Amino acid sequence: MFAVLQIPRLALQAVLRGDVGGDLREDRVEGTRAEAPRYGDRLEGHCGVARAPALLVVVDAEARKPVVLEMTEGAEREGVHAGLSVPQALARCPGLVVRHRSPQAEASLEELLFALAYSLSPRVEREGTGEVLVDLRGAKLEESLQRCERIVAELAGLSVGVGVGVAESCVVAGLAARTVSETGGGVLLVGSASWQGAACVRSVGLEAFMDEMPIGNVGGSDRLLDVLGKWGVRTVSAFAKLRRSAVGARLGVEGLTLWDRVTGREQRVVALAELPAEFEESWEFEYDVDSVDPLLFLLRRFLDTLCVRMRMAHKVAAFARVDLGLAYGEPIVVEQKLPEPTADGAALFSLLASRLEAVETDSPVARMALYLEVVDFKQRQLGLFESSLKNPYRFTQTLSRVAGIVGEDRVGRPALEEEGRPDGVRLEPLPASVPPVGELDLGRMFGLPLRRYRPGLRASVEFQGRQPIWIQCEKVSGFVKAARGPWLHSGHWWEEAGSWNRVEWDVELNKGGVYRICKDEQGWSVDGEY
Repeated sequence: MFAVLQIPRLALQAVLRGDVGGDLREDRVEGTRAEAPRYGDRLEGHCGVARAPALLVVVDAEARKPVVLEMTEGAEREGVHAGLSVPQALARCPGLVVRHRSPQAEASLEELLFALAYSLSPRVEREGTGEVLVDLRGAKLEESLQRCERIVAELAGLSVGVGVGVAESCVVAGLAARTVSETGGGVLLVGSASWQGAACVRSVGLEAFMDEMPIGNVGGSDRLLDVLGKWGVRTVSAFAKLRRSAVGARLGVEGLTLWDRVTGREQRVVALAELPAEFEESWEFEYDVDSVDPLLFLLRRFLDTLCVRMRMAHKVAAFARVDLGLAYGEPIVVEQKLPEPTADGAALFSLLASRLEAVETDSPVARMALYLEVVDFKQRQLGLFESSLKNPYRFTQTLSRVAGIVGEDRVGRPALEEEGRPDGVRLEPLPASVPPVGELDLGRMFGLPLRRYRPGLRASVEFQGRQPIWIQCEKVSGFVKAARGPWLHSGHWWEEAGSWNRVEWDVELNKGGVYRICKDEQGWSVDGEY
């Protein structure tokens, strides 16, 4: 049993998925006032797949002479067909919208289709543009059809139509996929007319399907098809009823090859495949954008596609990076480390959208790319006394907004510096889970506690020899009865900026009280009282 998944009119659907907010940039004949169709103004097709706007064609802008590659059904009814030049197409349909094809968007859709097909079986091969062949031998038919239903529904949620053909022969499965694609998408099972499933799954007997299938849909040279036409053989069923020896004697090797394909005698071996390791999407704008709304629209499209691929590969994203290529100037890179690895598109969008909204540029954006660093999905159970944030993504989103106001280096939780500088703190990222409070190691605590003055009290200190004998500040003054020290501390002395150096003494005054005095770059001060 084989299955073929095909995205009909791949170039057209790829362009429509990247239609930023539905504002189609069109090339029209001067004087026409036809409105560009919006992304949401679409007819609902089979299984809920949104069809394309009424009048739109896709051309290859890099071709020497751009011609129509694909068109919507509405444009086709107006007489527009593939191969027409742009002026010829506009002459037949004045309100026509002309869009340039996007190889990057087409590649993205093909990667998505491949990942979804991989969920059916690891034996997957690319058959052609927007078409994937899956070897279902060894899998249960009912489970495979249910999974095909979910694939159609999942792509429909992404505004992508797909046709799935399932049959004993890979050739028949391909014909079934193309047939169901032309009628709105869904799943077509050839060989069983009694299947009862969802509305997206249809079944037909093999003979009935072959009787209505033109022989030209299978392939073959024009000479071969011309000979078969003169014989009156116009359907696949009629050709399959011919004897193999007679076909070989009259049509040669080409005829035998076609007969073996039609009758299912062709042995097709599908090799084991691996999913792509890169999770990246990119888009180059036809027209530079100077607002954040088109970027957010594309970001959502990117995440929808990548999250589906991650779920199929059982991966989660741990790090995200958005690259904005400007029309002029250096590109802007927005990086976001996720509080918890996830494949939730809504959580990823909320985090990255808040970061993009805070970006300010002096140049319009010409290109946008999204890269996700993925890891294996692992479930972790918290300890009995360990708690986690109720919504870590919402919390990180709030921190991103705060960082956009006060700066990235001013958001986090304080932690003591390891170099030992008094009052030396740094900001570190907040954890997604709060570990339980450990027991205090009372055995390591010794000596009198020091009550620090913040800031330290500026003081005057007099020495006799190398010992301090008298101190004075705004809170305390007197002669020194006993002193211990000095203790020298320094750090970052190898750097031009950020180095520090201080000398500390512990002194006891005649009138009572034990204090710590220190000298730094600003002079002497009373640091605290014991």
